[in-house]
Amino acid sequence: MSDADRTPADGPSRAGGVLAPTGQDAALQTLRDLEASTAHALLFAGPDGVGRRLAARWYAALLNCAAGTDDPCGRCASCLGYHDVDGVVASTDYREIAPATTTRDGKPAKRRQIAIDQLVPRERGHPEPLATWLASPPRHRRRVGVIDGAHTLTESAANAFLKTLEEPPRHALIVLVAPGPDAVLPTVASRCVPVRFRPVTPSAQAWEAFHPHPALRLGRPGPLRELARDPAFALARDAVDTYVGSLERTLAESFEATAAVGAAWLAGDDLVPGLLREHARARGNDAYVGADAAIEAAETALAGYAHRDLTLKRLTLALRALWRAG
Repeated sequence: MSDADRTPADGPSRAGGVLAPTGQDAALQTLRDLEASTAHALLFAGPDGVGRRLAARWYAALLNCAAGTDDPCGRCASCLGYHDVDGVVASTDYREIAPATTTRDGKPAKRRQIAIDQLVPRERGHPEPLATWLASPPRHRRRVGVIDGAHTLTESAANAFLKTLEEPPRHALIVLVAPGPDAVLPTVASRCVPVRFRPVTPSAQAWEAFHPHPALRLGRPGPLRELARDPAFALARDAVDTYVGSLERTLAESFEATAAVGAAWLAGDDLVPGLLREHARARGNDAYVGADAAIEAAETALAGYAHRDLTLKRLTLALRALWRAG
C-alpha cells in the first residue's frame, strides 16, 4: 500500500463510518455533556490541524443520530450522510462556510475574509446565506452551520450575524472555528460556549511515514491526514532524505540530489522547505538558525523568479557548510 493510500493507526477514529478527531477525548466528552443543554452557539478553540472541523462533523452526526448512544452509530439514515468521502460531508443538515478565496469577479482574494453575504441576505449576494439556510427545517433533528475561520469575519459581517448567533432557530446549532475567544470580536465570543482543543501527540510508529513533517512536532495531525491522500508528499520526503544524506558526501553527489529536491520543491509547494527545516532542527540550534536563514533566502529568491538551479546550488553549499560544521 502506498503512503497516499495508508490511514495511520492512530489517525481519526471511525465510529461506524463517522470520523472523530484523534486525541481529543476531553473535547468530545464536553460535547456529549452539552448535547442535552440549551447551548445554541459553540466556539471550537485551538490551533489549526488538531481536529476542530472533524469534531464539528462528528458532533453534528451525534446530534442527529437515531441510536441515542455516546457516539454516532454510523448506520442510521442521518449518519450515512456524515461518512467522510474525500473530506466531503453529504448531509443536508450540515453546512460549512469559510473565507472566500476569490472576489465576486473571480480574481484571487488579497485578504481571505468571511463576508456579509455569506451569512445574511444581501442584494446580489449569496443565493442562500447561512442565516437563511439555518432557518429551513432539518431533515432529521438539528441543522448545524459551521463558520470555519471565524477569526476572519469582517466586523460588518459579525455585527450583521449577531442576532442569528444570539437567537438561532430552535432546531439550529452554530459552530465557530477559531484559534480562541480572543481571536474573534468580544460581541461574538460572548454569545458562544467555548470548547477547547489541544495539540495532539501522535505515536511515532503510526505516523512514521510522515516523519519529519513539522505537524508531528506541533501536534497537528490534520495536515497529515490531508498528506495521506497526496502523492507529492512521499516524493518530497524521499527527495529530501536523499538530499540531506548527500550533504556530508561529495559535492557531486550533493548537486545530483539537488536536482531531485528542486523538482520536488516545484511540485510540492512548501513541503520541501518545511522538511528541510525539521532535519536542521534535529541537528541543534546553531544548525537550525543558519539553515532557516539559508532556506528563507532560497524561498525569497525563487518567489522572485531567480534562476532555480543556481539558487538551489547556493542553498546546497550553505547547508553543506552547516552540516560539516556540526
